[in-house]
Amino acid sequence: MPGTYNTEAIVLRARPLGEKDRVLTLLSPEIGKFAASARGARNPKSKMSAASQPFIYAKFLVARGRSLDIATQAQIENAHPHIIGHLIKSAWATYLCELCDAVPEALPDEELFDLLRATLHNLDAAPDEDDLIGMIGAWFEARFLAHAGYAPTLGRCVACGQKITAEIDATSQPIEYSPSFGGTLCAVCAPRDPARLSVAVQALRVLRRLERADAPPARETLDEWEMTFKTRRDLRICLRRTLVSHLEIRLRSQRFLDDLLDARP
Repeated sequence: MPGTYNTEAIVLRARPLGEKDRVLTLLSPEIGKFAASARGARNPKSKMSAASQPFIYAKFLVARGRSLDIATQAQIENAHPHIIGHLIKSAWATYLCELCDAVPEALPDEELFDLLRATLHNLDAAPDEDDLIGMIGAWFEARFLAHAGYAPTLGRCVACGQKITAEIDATSQPIEYSPSFGGTLCAVCAPRDPARLSVAVQALRVLRRLERADAPPARETLDEWEMTFKTRRDLRICLRRTLVSHLEIRLRSQRFLDDLLDARP
């Protein structure tokens, strides 16, 4: 259908097209994920050059094309400059955008768009603290799982329904958790999944809080949660393996981010 349309969108990915152009993978609340070319965007003097970079949130004017729509104009709303120049932040942002790139095309999803926009905004504004940056990313992962219908069952055995209890102060007590089954397992059912994880109960408590939170936790909240190294590690492994199990894909950006985080002191 000929004509043009306006849409706000986040650039999930940009790849070269020919000598001068780029193809943008965009996430829009009204359209969902879609691709559009940005002609001349590889020329630094082009008006589309700045708007055709990953993590950019902008309002686009798009012309309908026969095989590929064309982004002809863009007004940048947030360039997230503090993500681009920060290794950990940019690694997180690349990974979260790749997660969104894994969803089917042309499915309007305002909630997912708002979730990614809020996460990029918080990453950009966050101080240079690995723990806080990591929890912003973990909040996105937990909310992404819940939004996709894969929120894990916690506190009850996902196999038999038996209630699983833990002492209130047992922050390091292990609980059996199955990414493939989608939740916690009781002692009787645990052997049904040889690939299950033994996860600190505090990590599962934090996971439940994250998936229900309207915004990522602030520094004061993390201090109240007493996030130990083991809690952070178990939370990360839980979220990663659950996402891999349900999405059935392995993201290159996830491996790079995990290698980067494992190398940090």
